[in-house]
Amino acid sequence: MQSYTLELFPSYGPVHIFLFCNVRNSMDLRKRLLSHDQELAYAFIDARVVLDTFQLLIATNGALHNDRNSALRTHNVHSEIVYNLSPTPNISESLRRFGISNNTKDIVVIKVGGEFNEIKSHLNSLIQGTESSLEEFQKSVDIESVRKYYKIDSKIKDHGEMLNTIVGSIAIKSVN
Repeated sequence: MQSYTLELFPSYGPVHIFLFCNVRNSMDLRKRLLSHDQELAYAFIDARVVLDTFQLLIATNGALHNDRNSALRTHNVHSEIVYNLSPTPNISESLRRFGISNNTKDIVVIKVGGEFNEIKSHLNSLIQGTESSLEEFQKSVDIESVRKYYKIDSKIKDHGEMLNTIVGSIAIKSVN
């Protein structure tokens, strides 16, 4: 778990990022998300497609930019974060690839604004899994899925080079 303040959007409050591993209730969480359960005002992301925290912050920054400019393409800023992770403009495909599925075991959760301890407590009551350090991303990531979704050549092995490609793909989508 980590909290960040995005310099361009301090009025939104801190951005809180959590990682939960070995989640046992993904199906229930997904069902509640699809029914627009207001108690789940978070971005729920499949950790298999997260290479780095910076990737999450770029997507969050884009979502807050869209919200501030009344240009959200999804229902709210949290679903916009999930949508912004994807290089494709197709909303349903983006949410399917980067959001949680019924079988997701490791989940990244992002919350914009709010008090850290309250959010942590609420998430621990919602998610049946183990709260983990963000350094555990590397254990959850599925490099082949990341390569496929971001169209990264298999010759690229360097973490930094892969991250640059991901960030570029996220940024280019907002220009279209």
